Amino acid sequence: MPSDQNVNQPAHPLLEEMPNVPDLFHVYRYWCSHPAVKRVPGGWLYEGKTYPDYLTVGGASHAIFRVALKYCIGVGVDIGAGLWPLPNATPIDSERGEGKENSIESYHDNSLDFIFSSHCLEHIEDWKGALNSWLSKLKPAGKIFLYLPHEDCALWLPGSPFVGDGHKWIPTLSILEEDFLRRGYSIVDRDEGPDAMMSFFICATKQAQ
Repeated sequence: MPSDQNVNQPAHPLLEEMPNVPDLFHVYRYWCSHPAVKRVPGGWLYEGKTYPDYLTVGGASHAIFRVALKYCIGVGVDIGAGLWPLPNATPIDSERGEGKENSIESYHDNSLDFIFSSHCLEHIEDWKGALNSWLSKLKPAGKIFLYLPHEDCALWLPGSPFVGDGHKWIPTLSILEEDFLRRGYSIVDRDEGPDAMMSFFICATKQAQ
């Protein structure tokens, strides 16, 4: 017989229904139930490869801060910063974090020493138009540093259970390098990856006038 203490007690709420729950809890149950995804110790099996949990919890930018800070000096912004802004950069983000109050459009043209952005440009369908807007804010000789998901990571390909339609296109080093060179920028540094975060980076500088 159940004890009286258990009678009519409310069920515990699901983790994803609790207040201020991390974004991850909202999708974890979906991933576990998806026919193309298998939960394995410490990660996920998808498209024949195992991907560690740390790829799905955000904060990928921390892996590249040490390199980025060699070039991101002076007055600059972190576009798409989320909850993990680059140190000494003003965060800009349309959805969360301290950057929600900020906009790249509030900056004058030719006013920034650097622009940093991690795992953001792949969310923008008109990414060339976005770059037009961003780069107009750079001073002559200013630098842009982009850290982006690598094409070899199936988790981050458009349409995967992990990103759905949130990722609009597949960035590659060759695509970004060609675009910057076409704009007359010089490539300062790059790494085609994939690194431990299944990402790559490119840093370019605006030609001095």
